[in-house]
Amino acid sequence: MGGKGCTSLIRAEKILTHIAYVGNASFMELVKEFQYPKSSMLNLLDVMVECGFLIKSEQNQYLLGIKNYELGCQALHRKNIFEVTKRPMQELSMKSGLVCHLGAMENTYAIYLDKVESPESAPTRKSWIGKKLELHITALGKALLAWKPLEEMDYFLDALVLTEHTRNTLTDKRLFRDELQKTRLRGWSIDNEESTYGAVCLSMPVFNIYNRVNYAISLSGDPVIFSGNKVDGYIELLRQCADQISYGLGYRNQNDFLKKRK
Repeated sequence: MGGKGCTSLIRAEKILTHIAYVGNASFMELVKEFQYPKSSMLNLLDVMVECGFLIKSEQNQYLLGIKNYELGCQALHRKNIFEVTKRPMQELSMKSGLVCHLGAMENTYAIYLDKVESPESAPTRKSWIGKKLELHITALGKALLAWKPLEEMDYFLDALVLTEHTRNTLTDKRLFRDELQKTRLRGWSIDNEESTYGAVCLSMPVFNIYNRVNYAISLSGDPVIFSGNKVDGYIELLRQCADQISYGLGYRNQNDFLKKRK
């Protein structure tokens, strides 16, 4: 894939992703996790600390540095989206008692940009900010894809590999396209134990001033929570949150907005 520099960059990315997930890690924990030579690992960690990607605590634990956040904000210009989404997401999580996520597209994946947990929801380490998600097995992925212009949707469908995760996973692209059409017609998407058994997720798109869908929000819970008529109440809460965020992003075409959600 490349020379020594590329190898170091790949290793650095893996280390950052791991620490983002676990919160912090010691030198020996990282060596054990990745099996890199100790001398190479130490040199790489020293450079990452010097550049601000990592912080070394007084307890000799490595944590993410602020440089990651600075670059993320500069590259993606997402500061404003968080200002708009934070309060509606908190209200949604409190009213529903469930975990709420904000997601966006990154290449052929969805990625979690924010996560809000309700005091009533069980804490979970299965999702974290920055986690990548396959588009075809997630409600967020479907919501982000369903409102793409036809040419863009065709591009992503051609690029996707529809890997099977459960017996509910859609692995036929024709059926997946039909699912995206249904999603757009009803205004919301669902992951009905398609990514993992015992987990259901609902999602709705967020529209911006240009009538584009660059973000989506979701609610996650177990199948019992969303069973029967209960799902209607959660969909309404999700709709209210999506509407608030869309309005905050400048969306004003209310008639078209309602039509898209029927």
